[in-house]
Amino acid sequence: MCLLANKHVLLEKPFACNTSDAEYLMALAKERNLFLMEGMWTRFFPAVEKARQLVFGTKDEPGVLGEVVKVISDFNFNASDSEEYPTSFMYNHGLGGGSSYLVAPYPISAATLFFGGATPDSIKAVGQVDGATGVDLQSSICLSFPPTSDIAPASDNSNHEESTPKLPGAGVAVLSFGLLGESMEETTVIGTKGRMTIRTPGHCPTQLSVTLKGQGRGSAAGTIEYEYPLPADTEEIITAGSYFYPNSAGFAYEAAAVARCIAAGKTEAPQFTLADTLNNTRVIDEARRQLGVAPLSSP
Repeated sequence: MCLLANKHVLLEKPFACNTSDAEYLMALAKERNLFLMEGMWTRFFPAVEKARQLVFGTKDEPGVLGEVVKVISDFNFNASDSEEYPTSFMYNHGLGGGSSYLVAPYPISAATLFFGGATPDSIKAVGQVDGATGVDLQSSICLSFPPTSDIAPASDNSNHEESTPKLPGAGVAVLSFGLLGESMEETTVIGTKGRMTIRTPGHCPTQLSVTLKGQGRGSAAGTIEYEYPLPADTEEIITAGSYFYPNSAGFAYEAAAVARCIAAGKTEAPQFTLADTLNNTRVIDEARRQLGVAPLSSP
């Protein structure tokens, strides 16, 4: 309705309940030259912006982890803390309930971020679907990402930085999400030269650490810690009783970035593009198919 009324849209997750609906919204926004973005606020936290720089480097500094080998990311919480079963929307299949819609976008987004926005060439999902409501309660997904070159650094005489037999771009992601219990909720990126951990809560983090590889297996050359405190609460927020969810002050990062994009006449934000959303939506579609979750009926 907002797009049809020619309004820019920042759309809460899930962006859509299937790839076809997502493509429809994107086409409508493009047709009307409107800004449209899925509300992946994680990508705008300074800790995540720093993590991106540490992996991919900047125009002045190279990345520090080498070739990304694996991404491990989890987001599980106990929904029964605040959501009544089975009446809550979280368990309502027809309203887009279930962990794949409400939680999975976060770890999937972590995986696709650190594999440079690549589309996985293999998706394997296991988990539990609630027989009474039809929603998926929890799942683990393994993604495989394809190589971007058929020449491994170990076989490339011109490559003096790497000696790995892993083909460039290739790697795996191990992801977990669910509504049943609390997990650590961290994202770890493993590279040939070290590893990086985005600390809990991984979907709205303020801390990360990098441990560089030393000489020999199991040795470390040191760990660097980074911390990015949230904006201080205003008097109005304190008077209102603060926030319900952790680190909600971090929504300010996303809001400011979107405002800058719209003011500059942009229709997407570089931190999380519509291509990123489409990539993630296709992963969710396939995971739900493998889990046996019935598709939502079109109106």
